[in-house]
Amino acid sequence: MTAFDALEGGDPRRVGPYRLLARLGAGGMGRVYLGCSPGGRAVAVKVVRTELAGNADFRRRFVREVTAARRVNGFFTAGVVDADPEGEPAWLATAYVPGMSLAEAVDAHGPWRVPAVLALGAGLAEALGAIHQAGVVHRDLKPANVLLAVDGPRVIDFGISAAGEAGALTRPGTVVGTPGFMCPEQVRGVSTGPAGDVFSLGAVLVFTATGVSPFGTGMAHAVNYRVVYEEPVLDWLEPGLRAVVARCLAKEPARRPTVPALVADLAAATGSERSAAQVLAHTGWLPPAVASALHARTHAAPARVSPARPDPPIGPFSGLPEGPYGAMPAGPVAASALNRPCGTGSGSGSGSGEGAHPTLPVHDHGPADTAHLSGPPGPAAASPPPAPVPPPAPRLPADERLLWAFATRDGVHSSPTVADAVVYFGSLDGNLYAVDAATGKSRWAFATGRGVDSSPTVAGGVAYVGSLDGMLYAVDTATGQQRWAFSARAGISSSPALADGVVYVGSLDGGLYAVDARTGTVRWTFATGAGVESSPAVAGGAVYVGSLDGNLYAVDAATGRVRWRFPTRDGVYSSPTVAEGVVHIASLDGGVYAVDAETGLGRWDFDTRAVVSSSPTVADGVVYVGGWDRHLYAVDAATGVARWRCLTGGAVYSSPAVAGGAVYVGSLDKHLYAVDAATGRRRWAFRTGGAVESSPFVAGGAGYVGSRDGRMYAVEIR
Repeated sequence: MTAFDALEGGDPRRVGPYRLLARLGAGGMGRVYLGCSPGGRAVAVKVVRTELAGNADFRRRFVREVTAARRVNGFFTAGVVDADPEGEPAWLATAYVPGMSLAEAVDAHGPWRVPAVLALGAGLAEALGAIHQAGVVHRDLKPANVLLAVDGPRVIDFGISAAGEAGALTRPGTVVGTPGFMCPEQVRGVSTGPAGDVFSLGAVLVFTATGVSPFGTGMAHAVNYRVVYEEPVLDWLEPGLRAVVARCLAKEPARRPTVPALVADLAAATGSERSAAQVLAHTGWLPPAVASALHARTHAAPARVSPARPDPPIGPFSGLPEGPYGAMPAGPVAASALNRPCGTGSGSGSGSGEGAHPTLPVHDHGPADTAHLSGPPGPAAASPPPAPVPPPAPRLPADERLLWAFATRDGVHSSPTVADAVVYFGSLDGNLYAVDAATGKSRWAFATGRGVDSSPTVAGGVAYVGSLDGMLYAVDTATGQQRWAFSARAGISSSPALADGVVYVGSLDGGLYAVDARTGTVRWTFATGAGVESSPAVAGGAVYVGSLDGNLYAVDAATGRVRWRFPTRDGVYSSPTVAEGVVHIASLDGGVYAVDAETGLGRWDFDTRAVVSSSPTVADGVVYVGGWDRHLYAVDAATGVARWRCLTGGAVYSSPAVAGGAVYVGSLDKHLYAVDAATGRRRWAFRTGGAVESSPFVAGGAGYVGSRDGRMYAVEIR
């Protein structure tokens, strides 16, 4: 069982009447602790950051929001039980829910079946009714703010919800909420009411049923654009559920159902006249795997609080602040709080965290002073912080296929490149790493200014990689030293392509850049209509690249002038693959397209009926691509007719790798899969510690893939 974080030197030991036992999480407002009341009641205590509490406008707003939130009294809410918004520090305490968040449950155990989704919706609708009746608008209802208990869900985090009368205290132009779950009017900066929460509830139900937001994932601006201007992706929902959520997700607030009407809609969809409390009064409403996990957490034997860092967050919007303070993995104090007063627990003593598999090499990322850039800082420490601790959690898989695992300080979305027995990859901790392919030992780490989502291209003793700091770097592979850096106008998550002494790369500023590989000077720039996360492909004197404006472009490699443009029906995150004179690309509209490389005319398109951000891989006349519907597809490259599809346990962002008669692909269910290329039957699955968005690289009898748990894995692929 995963443990909490122990208190550190700068953490308070008592806030108001509550003794603090452990850290639960942190966010933009402050840090959250597990606390114990004088009577032995477990609570979650949120302590506001000093710099925020010192702001007069924030303090006034916080006072009014706490006052309003204390009026909320609903069974399916984790309400405020105590607060001192005028205190030093300001704080509030809420009921502690020893469970898991909806986001964690879906990530770990997959999407839910329709009856469970409808039951969840009934509980959430009742919770919103109680919240709105108290004059509060939540404004950030999302899977991470829904905690699961055996008797129903609990809506949490009123720390950024706004009392209806407090809208004037919100700074003009400030948008508070989570992309993909906040309503169109909230994205536009217009004041929101209860109808905004109904929209969010609809998005939460789609996520529960499918594993993804109805508006996809990606950069916030792209998701927000789809929320405001495009229709949600609901095609694969069961008709009854689809009808309910479609009304919730109407663009105009007036067209959405009221909460009482939504309760009636959900009851009609279930064919039951029972109340939410009656439906949720037993564990049968939960998917069996989730119910079992909850039971294990809440009945586990107590242990000591661990100093290990928490797991990296999982899910499409994991970088956003304000995680669920009741939803961290149930630890020792949580278990004891259920079975006896928390005052009799093990307190804040520290113990050893879960470590690596004892027989396998696990390597730290290198320099201990590398900045961790994934989130806002917490309160300043009153005494020197403890020495940096490598992040071993979660436990490494006890799988005989595992050769080694190399740990970084944040998620690894970057896909690895193997060259000359060295694995090169980036991490969201801001580093480009070079790791020995045989042993997993660090060669060097090169620090950029922000997270590295781009995958490196290696040639001629140089590694080229983009960073979210907006720079394209050329790094010497022998020394790890910078040769040059080229600046774009926005972050670079596109992976560079190298051809004839020129590096081609896209940027979130919408540009495709051609940069001299030797000097780092720009040769030309081509502007698309939106951000470019697609990685370019170069063939026949042309550069092919997709754009979030929904187009595949062919650009002359020498001049930067457009040759042709092929429109899809939605944004293109996917990277093109060129084979036999055909460009293969996928789109968020769910289509996989084959386009003539010379003319730009479509040859065929294959509809997955789900969002696709995976990049196609072409091998032996077959196109392999993953979809958000959890499938890996094999499509005939000549005709566009499906040969087979293989179901995984989660959405597939990863792009497939083909070697030795097998297709290797990652899934958000935390697994790397090996699938028979001829039949589509699964050969084996290797579980990592986090969602796998990275695309595997296969070389020398091993597969290399990154995970959101912050590790690069080397796996034997026999």
